[in-house]
Amino acid sequence: MPSTFETFATGLTSPAQSLLKITKADAVLAKGVCRALLVGTAGTANIVDAGGATWTGVPLQQGYNPLMVQRVLTGGTADDIWALY
Repeated sequence: MPSTFETFATGLTSPAQSLLKITKADAVLAKGVCRALLVGTAGTANIVDAGGATWTGVPLQQGYNPLMVQRVLTGGTADDIWALY
């Protein structure tokens, strides 16, 4: 079945096209820099942002967090984290 949105331009204001379950680790996300994080359990996270800066204890709310991230490091209390692309 064709996508209802296939004629729409892809941009940061359009819906995510795919997602990836994140396992906290010191590895780069498999699909590269994501457009946002979807969090199931609010808390903190240690991340590397799109520009390469490392941040510790970043507060994440349950739901959508509009942060472009290339890595989610070990540690932090947020859980059930998904990368949106």
